[in-house]
Amino acid sequence: MIGARSIAEPTIKDTVIHRMDPRAKILILISTVFVAVSLDNQKTMFLLFLIILSGFVIAKMPAIKIKTLVILLVLLIWGTIYSQALFYSQLPRTVIFTIIRPDFPVLGWLTGGGLFVYEEGLHHGAVQGLRSASILSLGLLMCWTTDSRDMLNGLVGLKVPYSVAFMVITAVRFLPIIITEVATVITVQRLRGFNPKKFGSGIIKTLLNILTPTLANCVRRTGTLAVSIQSRAFRANPDRTSLKKLEFSNIDKVMITVFVFAAISIVVIKLLYNMYTSGIYYTSSLRPVYAIAGGYL
Repeated sequence: MIGARSIAEPTIKDTVIHRMDPRAKILILISTVFVAVSLDNQKTMFLLFLIILSGFVIAKMPAIKIKTLVILLVLLIWGTIYSQALFYSQLPRTVIFTIIRPDFPVLGWLTGGGLFVYEEGLHHGAVQGLRSASILSLGLLMCWTTDSRDMLNGLVGLKVPYSVAFMVITAVRFLPIIITEVATVITVQRLRGFNPKKFGSGIIKTLLNILTPTLANCVRRTGTLAVSIQSRAFRANPDRTSLKKLEFSNIDKVMITVFVFAAISIVVIKLLYNMYTSGIYYTSSLRPVYAIAGGYL
């Protein structure tokens, strides 16, 4: 249970990433989302993914969180590539492997003309998988290296309404508690003779028995939290103070400038390139921009 809860809680250390201002982390995450969504080149996307993973090395993340990250990334990337390879619908597409032939009895008709693995689907799935993996990895790195109070101050510092920021942080704080409760319920079920890994009715019974006490405890905790914050006059004073004053360091300013500038540049270049390929707008003076977008982005 301790291991399951520690996965969701931040690990506070004295590294460069831990010392970064939470506002800088949020801005870097937003910039990276725009970059990841704009990129279509596999090599550039893989480079972005490696840069984000290097943050876990710099932050000296514990082994249990690295193991959790690897499991999530493998499931995410493999699932995306596999699904895109099978159900890629754009043209052209090249069949590299046949799973169900079109003339196979019953299954050929049920699958609408057979089931194939497409080469273009593999490439498209790789890009989509790396895109999702990059955003997931950076989000986890931000949550695992930032204390909840600092994250709340960071959201408020970025002009997010305090009530909204408080709800977001509260939801994040509830996550390790829910994980602990689920682990407790599974342990109790095992003591009562249930086998959570048994296929068929065993899994269904286990899921139903997990959902009921976990949901009941969440409702009870939510009511207690609501009474607690209302009794402390949550909305009595719109002007709030904080014990810790946030201040950007020189590293924060450099990182924010680099990521925001890169995000704006990539989005603008991709927009101009898409306008050129769609026949909306073209000018010969932007040929270097089109070459960069077509070759590297």
